[in-house]
Amino acid sequence: MNSCAKPKTFRNERGGRCRPSKKSFTSLSEIVRDYIANCRRDEDAELEYFSSPPKLRAAIRIAALAINEDGKRHPHQRRIPGDTLEHFRRALTRKRKALRSSKTFPELMQISEKVAEGFWKNSKLTVYDTTLRIGAYLGIQPDRIYLHAGARKGAMALGFKGSLLFLKRSQLPKEFRKLKPYELEHCLCIYKNHLKRSKLKGGGQRRSRFRNQF
Repeated sequence: MNSCAKPKTFRNERGGRCRPSKKSFTSLSEIVRDYIANCRRDEDAELEYFSSPPKLRAAIRIAALAINEDGKRHPHQRRIPGDTLEHFRRALTRKRKALRSSKTFPELMQISEKVAEGFWKNSKLTVYDTTLRIGAYLGIQPDRIYLHAGARKGAMALGFKGSLLFLKRSQLPKEFRKLKPYELEHCLCIYKNHLKRSKLKGGGQRRSRFRNQF
């Protein structure tokens, strides 16, 4: 969920951004270690913030409007018109009962996608980000790696088809299995150029044998 397009320098305080600490890596294990050292803390802190509102209505508000702990718009949603995000917020708020009764992340995603599809094209990244934030409040995490934007490019660098909607963690090289699915989405995004520009030790290409579906 953290921004992955030209990330800013890593910061210790909440809401910070991370980036690869080096210009090149020799193995997938090295990339994973770098992510854990430089990015995991910020990612966990951001999700903790989105899990903190006292009520679901308030959690939906900061999630859909992409309000970070500093009261600013999250970088992923900075170019989206405020009216569009407000429309999304109102529509999701009306789905509070369905969201609260959901047991899995795909259920939450289906609700968010259905809400967005009626008025919003090219909303996949924001739908995922918003659902991840609401899921943090509800205690529901992704069970798969959703592919969009930079994460899709990272997966393609590993040899997966660009048409895939998601990956299971078991489909990725074993080095990545130290990370949770939402961390893997972030890792594939911010390290996509490193995965693309060289053949890393442990990065034998693995292509999916099936087309992902919900």
